[in-house]
Amino acid sequence: MPMIHKLAAATTTVAVLGLPAPASASVTTTPPPECSCDFVVTPGRAYTISGSYQATGTVRAVAYTYSAGAGWRKWFTGTPYGPVPGWAPLATTTPAVPAGTERLGVVLAAATGTPAVRDVAVTAALPAQRPQVYRPALGKRSGLVTNSYAYRNPKKKDAARSAVWHVTAGSLFATNGTGDTGKIDDGVPGPHSAVSTGSSVFRMHTVRNDFTDVRVAFDLNIAYQTSTSYTPPSSYDGVHIWLRHKSQYELYAASVARRDGVVLIKKKCPGGPVNGGTYYTLGAEVRGVPIARNKWRQMAATVQNNPSGSVTVVLYVNGKAMVSAVDTGIGCAPIRGGAPIGIRGDNTRFRFKNVTVTRL
Repeated sequence: MPMIHKLAAATTTVAVLGLPAPASASVTTTPPPECSCDFVVTPGRAYTISGSYQATGTVRAVAYTYSAGAGWRKWFTGTPYGPVPGWAPLATTTPAVPAGTERLGVVLAAATGTPAVRDVAVTAALPAQRPQVYRPALGKRSGLVTNSYAYRNPKKKDAARSAVWHVTAGSLFATNGTGDTGKIDDGVPGPHSAVSTGSSVFRMHTVRNDFTDVRVAFDLNIAYQTSTSYTPPSSYDGVHIWLRHKSQYELYAASVARRDGVVLIKKKCPGGPVNGGTYYTLGAEVRGVPIARNKWRQMAATVQNNPSGSVTVVLYVNGKAMVSAVDTGIGCAPIRGGAPIGIRGDNTRFRFKNVTVTRL
């Protein structure tokens, strides 16, 4: 059972995780002045910082290391959490503590104002396993890989099948070794997607279904966006990463490129008006991130279980953490078990390459 350091039993705006962290990495023999939360750590172990917070601006957990020889040094800055008027959960897991570290100190750094926090704890994470990378392949350089016809007709001999990908809507092609939705239309694909691709609604997930704590990443190139009579233009048209895809009714979705320039994280729970489910937004919505056409950009998202039973999801664009969210059971229980990962597209022709799924 991992040891839990209870850092705060009541709400505070100054102690434990309070004032903004200093910008410098100066060496001192006492903890940072705003930090009354230092504790003994074991080198090589990672630690999960969790709690609830209120803030008027973006906040990040910042950790300091201490050793007798080096004193206190700023070491780790967590992913950003957006402003919230009410209490919201926060959880960040550090990397493995460096060799020689004796103590760890934690503060909450705020871009503006002074955040309030409560119920803060630091939990020693389980020993990290060596990262394992899965690279789902297309299986060919060019031509149809698979499509929704193959998914709907599992016994048809003329269907194009993939041992790696299920396409439940639309068509997946290989173009010079990259994945491609093909032209966008709202038709029904045949065995070879020769007349229609159906890729105005593109839904794809891995055959493999045991991904739990992982980082999903790929390079994305969007050619254009359009609409059809069946799929009129919508603010959410674009590309989305699926995490913990239990079914079409239960999943996490990281929207990395949308028509309206918003990036955000959503959770879908069974039961409701949207194809048998209901979507809930997790964390903040970040605006002003327009789609870059005909340009390769790296997209990524991580999903990780927390010791408290919650789940943390982080969305990245070009290596920058854009949105973080902690699911404590919004709409339905946190989605914690193994499941496929996938990519969704709406009214968008795009290509992708270098897909990796890395165990955290």
